[in-house]
Amino acid sequence: MQAALDARTIAEQTLMEHRTLEYVKQALRVTLQWDVDSVGADRKLSSVRFIAESLQRHLVRLMELEETGGYMQAVVEEKPHLADQIVRLRADHEVFRRESDALLPKHCDGDGLAEEALVQLGDALLRFLDRLDEHDRRETNLIQIAFCEDDGGEG
Repeated sequence: MQAALDARTIAEQTLMEHRTLEYVKQALRVTLQWDVDSVGADRKLSSVRFIAESLQRHLVRLMELEETGGYMQAVVEEKPHLADQIVRLRADHEVFRRESDALLPKHCDGDGLAEEALVQLGDALLRFLDRLDEHDRRETNLIQIAFCEDDGGEG
């Protein structure tokens, strides 16, 4: 019984972290929509860089929490038949780590980024966010299946 409570606590904490990540993703999307003519390219780039770096830090932190003593281990222990899904989600984490490390430095070196490059950066970030959204949906669904659905069996 105690292990189930601990797993549920882990799942609840993970879902709260996902909500926080959702706020950061939304902030980045809003900032990417800023009109360059109104705010200026340098200010937009500075704000996009700041929020994207925040997103990257939170994402890396969340993935480490999930992988090390977090919901992933608990799912495998509680519901071993879901282990293949955990393997796929961990593989996604590696892709997100590589992409997030490569995305910002490639586009954000120096000030005075050309407007065309800023548009390309925005497009790349939006594609990254869309893939991250899909991953988050799969993780959230797995957590709900593993810890929030009643298995029955209590006659």
